[in-house]
Amino acid sequence: MLGRVDRQGSLLETRFVRRHLVTKGSFYERLADHGHEIVADEDFAQLYAEGKGRPSIPPSVIVRAMLCATHDKLFSDRETSRRTRVDADWKAAMGVDDDFEGIAPTTFSLMRARMTLHDADMAVFEATLAKAVKAGIFDGKLTAIIDSSPVHGAGNVADTYELIRKMIGRLARAMGDRLDRELSVECTELAATKPDIDWQDRAARNEHLGDLVALAAEMIATATMSDVAGDPEVAEAARLLAAVVLQDVTDTGTGVEIAGGVARDRIVSHSDPEMRHGRKSASRRFDGHKLDVIVDENSELVLGVGVRAGNAGDGDGAAALLAKVQATDGVEVERLLGDMAYSDGDVREAVEAEGAELVAKVPPVTNAGRFPKTDFIVDLEAGTVTCPAGNITSDARPVKDHKGRRADAYRFDTATFAACPLRDQCTAGKGGRQIVVGRHHARIEAARAAQGRP
Repeated sequence: MLGRVDRQGSLLETRFVRRHLVTKGSFYERLADHGHEIVADEDFAQLYAEGKGRPSIPPSVIVRAMLCATHDKLFSDRETSRRTRVDADWKAAMGVDDDFEGIAPTTFSLMRARMTLHDADMAVFEATLAKAVKAGIFDGKLTAIIDSSPVHGAGNVADTYELIRKMIGRLARAMGDRLDRELSVECTELAATKPDIDWQDRAARNEHLGDLVALAAEMIATATMSDVAGDPEVAEAARLLAAVVLQDVTDTGTGVEIAGGVARDRIVSHSDPEMRHGRKSASRRFDGHKLDVIVDENSELVLGVGVRAGNAGDGDGAAALLAKVQATDGVEVERLLGDMAYSDGDVREAVEAEGAELVAKVPPVTNAGRFPKTDFIVDLEAGTVTCPAGNITSDARPVKDHKGRRADAYRFDTATFAACPLRDQCTAGKGGRQIVVGRHHARIEAARAAQGRP
């Protein structure tokens, strides 16, 4: 090097020799000037074996390139590689010399694999958050925003036949030479090659399915009863094989066939068993995982990140992620903002237990043009419900709500309903009206009232 500029790099770096080409006030310029404060090679030392030399490209440079790719919403390692070779903004942000020849596409996949294996991504995130706290960015109690988004899985989504075949092969590999050789060869060949049967013939498919289920049962029994039963890898492979069979296959009494419907927690991939069928909306389906993110409203810095099953409810992960954020020294969330998916009473209660108020719009209540539940006055202290016509009932009977929890159903008797001048505006039924009041009624109504105020 020709010289040093404090501890930040060489005079040949793009951010010095081509400073005039770096976009002013941009993400790249900020990363160029402060990247060494955020990402350091020492943060990734545990990813490499000692005594075997140093990586040809410092890990901090690779990670800064990955940050640029994320900022530019790139999904191709090939395009990311090209940018590291030709883009002045990127070179400045990466802290490399102007004649830097770029990073090979495969280097990024290898780096991600190393980081995943060692949980280094979370370690770097926590270190960055600690630096933000030390810098005084989070002043006082915070208002934070939470949201979730689908993450498409990288695993192959397979049908029932392939799932069982591949899971049998997985169990055979886990057992290794501890499995009977003849059985091992059968399982290995079955997992490697799709059987040559008439897939248009239902009887042929069911016969093949029966053979698969029988072999799966034999493998599970062998794994459970043999001397490998205590091996965690074998136990996990046996559990997955059993789960796939139980979720997708039904016994008709005369044989087996594919079960109707889809199991709620169905395993969909043999290469990534944690993938699930998920929905972001009624019309938007995906296969993969669900990402939860909590962001500080003021600084827009990420406070917490979590990944859950793709079929999990949006709001279900709020409290757990908030608890991690609240456990961070120097960070205290007072108010958590979410969309309507977080308005459930259970979610509100769980968030409150973590020391924050949840602000989320309550869904409107409708009743096909007739009086909705919100037009009735519920007095929890008196144990009464008053209808729009002024009729009052205290006849509460225990029922189950939509989640199977205990609730109270307040009923207006048939005689009162028949004499009511507003009955046609209340319900089309002839047996009167009932109002179900759950355990979160007061919490939800308070939230509904709050959203009506400026």
